[in-house]
Amino acid sequence: MSPWGSVSLVVALLLAGCGSSSTSPDAGTQVDAGVTVDAGVTVDAGVTDDAGTVDSGVAEALPCERTQGVCAGAKRAMVDGAYEPVCTARSYGADYEAAETRCDGLDNDCDGMTDPATWAEVAPLGTPPTGSLVDSLPVAGGSLVVSVAGQDTVQIRRLDESLALQATTQVPVAPGVDPVTSVRLVRTSRGPALVYVGRYMSPSAVSQGRLVQLDEQGNPVGPPGGVVILEYPQFPVHAGVATSLDGQRLAVVWNVVTEDYRETQGLVVDADGKRLSGPWILFRTQEHVLLSTPAALALGDGGFLVMVVEDHGPESQSRIRLWHYNSELAAMSAERALDVGNSPTATLLSSAPGAGGTPGEPLLLYRETSARPHQLKQVRSLFTGGVPATLATASEGDTPWFGATMTSRGLQMAWLAVHSVSPEKTDDSLFNWEGRFWALGPNGIAADWSPGPGPMPLHRFSQWVLMQELPGHWMGALLMTATDTPAETHTLQSVRYCAP
Repeated sequence: MSPWGSVSLVVALLLAGCGSSSTSPDAGTQVDAGVTVDAGVTVDAGVTDDAGTVDSGVAEALPCERTQGVCAGAKRAMVDGAYEPVCTARSYGADYEAAETRCDGLDNDCDGMTDPATWAEVAPLGTPPTGSLVDSLPVAGGSLVVSVAGQDTVQIRRLDESLALQATTQVPVAPGVDPVTSVRLVRTSRGPALVYVGRYMSPSAVSQGRLVQLDEQGNPVGPPGGVVILEYPQFPVHAGVATSLDGQRLAVVWNVVTEDYRETQGLVVDADGKRLSGPWILFRTQEHVLLSTPAALALGDGGFLVMVVEDHGPESQSRIRLWHYNSELAAMSAERALDVGNSPTATLLSSAPGAGGTPGEPLLLYRETSARPHQLKQVRSLFTGGVPATLATASEGDTPWFGATMTSRGLQMAWLAVHSVSPEKTDDSLFNWEGRFWALGPNGIAADWSPGPGPMPLHRFSQWVLMQELPGHWMGALLMTATDTPAETHTLQSVRYCAP
């Protein structure tokens, strides 16, 4: 054999040996810095993905302390080579919260309650304000709440987005007012503003309405006492106010009562309070009826919807009257009347804006007391034949006192379902009333969000609800509870509830 043949044989044998001695990667071989591909070996900083198995030689993880809601079935996670002694979100998962803050349809803190409501006392109220003496307005980071205490004390409270009290401001009113008869908060092109109406006895008996500019914290700016925007030689006057969609104009409407007739009057001022048109007589009747609930609503065409309620007595029906006026309240283009049960506590809202930001349509909301049990109604297409639709029905024997607002998620409504504590009592005590808090969202399902199993103590003349949209699918509401035991107290209460 030649030398070259021997060399070829050696090379062939060497190549064959290399092919037969290959070695598979060993399980657990490190493939990245600090990370292994074998089950039971660290895959995250200090946390293992093995809950303990017979094969791994690690004891099986024990169940966590919490067993309800998103915690159901959770077992302890291993951290730094040992199981958590007390389970945290590492064990319970991403939906867990030690204190529930989310409105997501889950029991995040595993206490057996899903998205519970949160109640809190906001502030004491010196005297019980009626519905015409309270109002609220959203501002950046929270809301402003105005209320009247006594004859001439107007207070504005600044609340944050959790409805916690941040500050209280007393608004100076014009000297001599006795009493303030109505307050409303609006937003103009200049920012937040307060419109209040009061009775003045000197130098002559007159009712005046004044416009007070506010900053975003609720502090008055401009002339002390505000600018006079209406004056009428009669009292008391309760005014309804609406701001045009561009914030440049305010429509103010009020009712007038004389021996011979009843009237609804109105005027328009600019954002500084300067008179633009009116006062005009918007409606007159010679019937001896009680005109109540004067209100206005800005419309997409620049005009205003005006509403007034004719009450014909406690045993008779009421009539809700609606008119579509132009931007100066000088010409009417449409009207409608609806006969409803007594004391409908009607209110006006605009539906959510349409595609491209087009203004929403006007809505009428009211309480139908001729039905048993009482119902909450809505009417759309007000001047084109729209008919009332039932939104909710109160419990038998309860009277609903409601508030409503249009949110980014649609119509939100809440009410106090009220009844007398002792129906057989004849003294009609101011504190002989109690009720529960209910709310209705766009899903059409009413929920009882009362703070406990029993009803809340209420005042006869202060059964109102103010509503506020809050971040994260939450809604907020404000109401007043009242008691005369052991001492007479009136308390502004807040509730934060889930309304997806």
